[in-house]
Amino acid sequence: MRIRHPLINELQKKIEKTYALDTGITNIEQYIIGDKGYEEFYAKEEIRTVVNSRSGARVLIRDAGDTLKVSIYYPDALIRELEDNDPRLGIHDENIDLCASFVEELDHFLFIAQNYKSNRPFSLLELELQANVTKYLVLKYFVALQNRSLKLSEFDREYIRHHLFYKRKFDVEDTLEKKRYEVAGKFGMMYTEYIDRLPQEDRLRDLRQFSRMTCPSKIRHIQSTKN
Repeated sequence: MRIRHPLINELQKKIEKTYALDTGITNIEQYIIGDKGYEEFYAKEEIRTVVNSRSGARVLIRDAGDTLKVSIYYPDALIRELEDNDPRLGIHDENIDLCASFVEELDHFLFIAQNYKSNRPFSLLELELQANVTKYLVLKYFVALQNRSLKLSEFDREYIRHHLFYKRKFDVEDTLEKKRYEVAGKFGMMYTEYIDRLPQEDRLRDLRQFSRMTCPSKIRHIQSTKN
């Protein structure tokens, strides 16, 4: 069985609706490139890469004067794997990491677009922390589809956290980059534990407020939930 409508369109709508984003992006597919596009347009250019994922997927930024040009690079192999193991048909050990990488770069892209449109500065730590929350929410959504139940068991939630947080190893030479991943993972896990305790209405309100906070405010908010 295959699902005809593109995964990225479905996830864009879900992420924007969850956080009440207004990115103004109506055709996200025009910002996606694969291996051929990367080699043709980016391999020899001076670009900034935002938060590399383990799959090789990444957000690419070019500063073109008054215009910010942003693309998402998804390796062809990642797309083929997700087409063969569509997370909408089930989340399992073979596709959960690839799905998380796919969501991570989409989330980075949407929040960069939102912040740029709002003329709001952001940090790499904020992007990584926010993406950790979004990945958790999306994976919960897919597991709920799989279980045909809106309420996940504790086992389901811990299964997702295991893959997103517990098992992650940051084999990064740059100590500052490694520290950023570790801090984002720590506070991302804490926040997901907190929102799981909230009633649905309060959860959505908190998620939307959280998405609009500065990074220091996000961390203070998470720390306050432990008091």
